[in-house]
Amino acid sequence: MTTPYVTGKSRQSPSLEETAEDIVAFCDAMPELFCEGVFVCDEAYRVLALSRSLQDALASFDKTRPYPSVLTFFADACLVFHKDRPQYSTLLDLRGECVPVVVYQRLLHPSGSTLMLLMLQQKTQTRFPLKRYFLAQFPNRFLFLHAMLQEAMRYNALHQSLSALCLLDIDHFKTINHVHGYAIGDEVLSLITKRLASLVKFSELEHLNGDEFAIVLHSQFGTFDDTVAQMHRHAASFFKVLAEPLDVQGHTFLLTSSIGIVVFDQDEYTVDQIIQYADNALYEAKKAGRNTIAFFDPSIQRKLEERVDLLAQLRDAIALGHMRLVYQKQWTSDAKDAPMSVIGAEALVRWYKEGEGEVAPDRFIALSEESGLIVPLGKWILSEAFRELKRWEEDPFKCRWQLSINISVKQFEQEDFISTVQALLSHVQCDPTKVRFELTESLLIQDLKSSLRKIHTLSKLGISFSIDDFGTGYSSLAYLKRLPIHELKIDKTFIRDLTFDSADIILVRTILGIARQFHLDVVAEGVETYEQYALLCDMGCRFFQGYFLSRPVPSAAL
Repeated sequence: MTTPYVTGKSRQSPSLEETAEDIVAFCDAMPELFCEGVFVCDEAYRVLALSRSLQDALASFDKTRPYPSVLTFFADACLVFHKDRPQYSTLLDLRGECVPVVVYQRLLHPSGSTLMLLMLQQKTQTRFPLKRYFLAQFPNRFLFLHAMLQEAMRYNALHQSLSALCLLDIDHFKTINHVHGYAIGDEVLSLITKRLASLVKFSELEHLNGDEFAIVLHSQFGTFDDTVAQMHRHAASFFKVLAEPLDVQGHTFLLTSSIGIVVFDQDEYTVDQIIQYADNALYEAKKAGRNTIAFFDPSIQRKLEERVDLLAQLRDAIALGHMRLVYQKQWTSDAKDAPMSVIGAEALVRWYKEGEGEVAPDRFIALSEESGLIVPLGKWILSEAFRELKRWEEDPFKCRWQLSINISVKQFEQEDFISTVQALLSHVQCDPTKVRFELTESLLIQDLKSSLRKIHTLSKLGISFSIDDFGTGYSSLAYLKRLPIHELKIDKTFIRDLTFDSADIILVRTILGIARQFHLDVVAEGVETYEQYALLCDMGCRFFQGYFLSRPVPSAAL
């Protein structure tokens, strides 16, 4: 594969000058990106190579080697080069005019030496517009990776083969910088570069930024499965060489890495998609616990795209008022053969998409939590539920009902949550003593002190509290004696197998016993059969919710 910075004659061990010449030759071959010309210099600001057009354009340029310092061409007395960040200065004496220049610092050489790429840009004349233009036009850290991938795709077309992009990320590398400093971190990166360069051709390796590397590899095989197997072997060699101890300035580092890989041919994906999919695979590798490898899976990508689309639709649905509340009644009975009566209902949000019908709650509730949309959605739910409760006051059968409302962790954690509740109560003028907020155990355990303060404040308004899905969290039960909790809700996962799972029977009996000791009501949710209901009654449970008794229905059907 032809690369921007390695020639065939010097591929094994190119000098800095040879590498710089290859970079310039590559840039000259891409006038659409580098039409103004480029410099390449070393850490001492010594010019190693520059575009042929610049040799004639620079009035003070001496074509004889060694080339002068790049600083002689700049208005600034000295340039400050920040790692992985483009810098801007003014180049002097280019046909009698000052021209902006963009400076990049990159680790391009297997020796670990730093080369700096300087690109001229005359399209704008001030630094701020230059920055805006440059960041909009160039893929910055992916600049050379784009060229490597384009060349790999041409190679695939010519040889009817496959290639792969491996994105390699050093696990927890920031810890090295934070604990030992950036100088040691840079030295570690230099050694990592050398180790990786010992396994692959330098033309196949690119240091993107920080602790992330890209490796573009050709497959020896023409099939996808064989290519995946080959990339597994490559990844194993990367893991092995990086796992060997690194000694830097008296410190020994044991490193692991995560690798995301996408296999591609000549035209299935665009260059940007290849990078995106490799990055997605890298994310999956990190999510799996790091120190592992993950391949891009088209099915996962489809799910990600569907998730993004669903999130946009959900945002619109909330903004446009397309959400609805339904209500599932809660019942009480003294014995399995005794009459039952309704004590209240739980408000449940539903999303009905025009032309598609109802979206399953498990598809959008978690999504709203992760995206933060649960905050505006939760506020809307409170407003609608309070209005429903106000309407119940005019109904002789519902005026004594209690309304339960689920409160999400993110919603409860908002600084203005209490003031929001107070404002809604004041506006709607419903009875707060008929409101019951359902909180999860995880919410209470995360920050018990803050939860305690908020719950006590809301309790003074008359609102009561229930612990939802009780028994599924990592409960210490300490909060039961400290918080003004009124109710426990037994999670439906314990009810589902209750009639034939002895472990669930023990758990439910335990929860009922705990509730009695703390003088709390217990609601069994997810009751779907008479057998479950009868067994719960025999165990002493007196409050129920589930499809056996009633399904969630719109307000008009209550």
